[in-house]
Amino acid sequence: MTRLPVDLSRARLAAAVVRPAWPQRLVQAGLLFGYGALVVLGWGRDAIPGIPDLHPRMYTHVTPLLVWVVGLMGLVLVVPAAGRAWCGVCPLGAATDWLGRRGLGLGWPRWVRSGAGAVVAFATGVGAVVWGDVHQSPHGTAVVLAVAAGVAVASALVWRRSAFCRGVCPVGGVLHLYARHGPVEIRPADPARCAACSGHGCVATQGQWRRWDVGRWVVHRRTARAGCPVALYPPRMDPAACLLCLRCVRSCPDGNLGVYWGRKPATRPLDPARAAVLAAVTGLVAFALLRTWPDARIGLTPGVLPPPWWSAVWLGVGLPAALLGIPWVVGRAVAALAGRRAPPPPDGASPGPAGPRLAAERGRKALAYLAAFVGPVLGGHAALAVVKLNAKAGYLPYLVYDPLGAETYVAIHVAGLLPLPDLLVPLAVLRWLAVAVLVVGCWAGGRELWRLLGARGGETGPAVVSGLYAASWLGLVALLGAALVHWLFGG
Repeated sequence: MTRLPVDLSRARLAAAVVRPAWPQRLVQAGLLFGYGALVVLGWGRDAIPGIPDLHPRMYTHVTPLLVWVVGLMGLVLVVPAAGRAWCGVCPLGAATDWLGRRGLGLGWPRWVRSGAGAVVAFATGVGAVVWGDVHQSPHGTAVVLAVAAGVAVASALVWRRSAFCRGVCPVGGVLHLYARHGPVEIRPADPARCAACSGHGCVATQGQWRRWDVGRWVVHRRTARAGCPVALYPPRMDPAACLLCLRCVRSCPDGNLGVYWGRKPATRPLDPARAAVLAAVTGLVAFALLRTWPDARIGLTPGVLPPPWWSAVWLGVGLPAALLGIPWVVGRAVAALAGRRAPPPPDGASPGPAGPRLAAERGRKALAYLAAFVGPVLGGHAALAVVKLNAKAGYLPYLVYDPLGAETYVAIHVAGLLPLPDLLVPLAVLRWLAVAVLVVGCWAGGRELWRLLGARGGETGPAVVSGLYAASWLGLVALLGAALVHWLFGG
C-alpha cells in the first residue's frame, strides 16, 4: 500500500508529466489561445435584439459561462485536491514569466512584495461584479479579461520576473489562502543536502551560451535560465505561496526537490495583506449565501429597514471586518497596555520589548488565528461552487452548436424548442453534498483553531484574544451553516 505523501516527481506515471517541461508548456499554449478566443468572442456582444433582458446571454454565451461558472467555481473545487496547480499552467503566468525576462527588470515595489496589489485588484473585481454585473455580460467579462491581460503584460515589461503573480493577481491571492488546505507542496527530500548547497541552482538565474546549426550557418546566443518567477527558495518558503511552476524541481542539480502530494503543508501565519483578502472573500461568500434570505440580511445589517446597498456593504465588508478584525484590535490594545504597565527591569537585566514594539509583535502573533477561518470560508465557497456547477453546467453542450448564445437563448426562452438544462445531481442529493462540503471545511478550520488554542502560551497572545477569536470563528461557522441550510432546505 502506498504511503502518503507521495513524491509525484518520482512516481512512475506522474513523473512522465511532472519532470519534462513540454506537457506543461503545451497546456499553457492551449490555455493562452483559449484566453484570447474568449476575449474576441465576448467583445461587443451582450443584448439580443427584441429581447428585453439586459443580459440574456449570461449562461448561454461561452465567455461568461466558462469564466465565472466553470473557471472560477471549478478552481475552488480543484484546490483541495491539487493545491495551486492552476497557477502552474495559468496562461497569464506563462506570458508574464516570458516577458519578465525581457523587460526592464526593475525591482518590485513594496505593494507588490507585500501582496497589497492583490487586495486592491480583488476588491475592484468584486465591485465590478456586485455593482457592474460584469459576470452577467459577455462584453463585460471580455473587458475584465482584457484588463487583466493588460495589467499582467505591463507589469512584466516593467518589473522583474512575474510581479503580477507575486502580488497583483486577485485569483492568486485567493488561491494563496485556500492552498493552505491543499495536499501539494514542493520540498527537499533531504534538507541537509539543501543546507550544504551553496549555489542554489534550483532558483538561481544563470546565463549560458547555446548553439544552433542551420545548414551552413552557426548561430550562437546567450540565454538566461530563469529562477523562481516569484523569488521563493524551496527549503524556506511558505508552501501556500508556491505557484507549482516546477522550475525548481527540474533545475535542482542534485535532484533533491520533489512534488509531494497527500498531506497538508506546514504553512506560515497570514500576513496583513492575506488577512485583508480573507476578509474580502469571507464577505463575498457570506453575501452570496444570504442573497435568498432577506430577513437575515435585514437583521444582520445595522439600521431600521436598511437599503440594499448598505446591506451589501455591511455584509460584504463591515461584518467580515468585525469578525476578523475586532479580536486583533483588542489584542493590540491589550499588548500595548501590558507593555505600558510592565515594571522596569532589575539592574543588569536586559530590557524587554517596548510597549509599541510589544503591541506590534503580539498583533502579528494574533494574526495566526486567522488561519483557522480559511477552512470554513473555503467550505462555504466550495458548497457554492458545487451548487452553481450542478445547476449551470448543463448549458455546456449547447456551446458546441452556438458558442455566442443568442440562438440558444431564443430556442429555450422564446420559442420553447429546447428545454432548460437539468440538474446534474438531484436536489435531494445536492443538499446533503453541499452541507458535507461545508462541514469538511469547518472541520479543517476547527482542527487549526484547536492547535492554535493549544499553543496559546507565548505564541498567539493573551487569553482574551484567544477567546475572542474562538467566538468569532463559531459565529462565522453558524452564519455560513444557517445561510446554506436556509438556501437549500428552505426556511
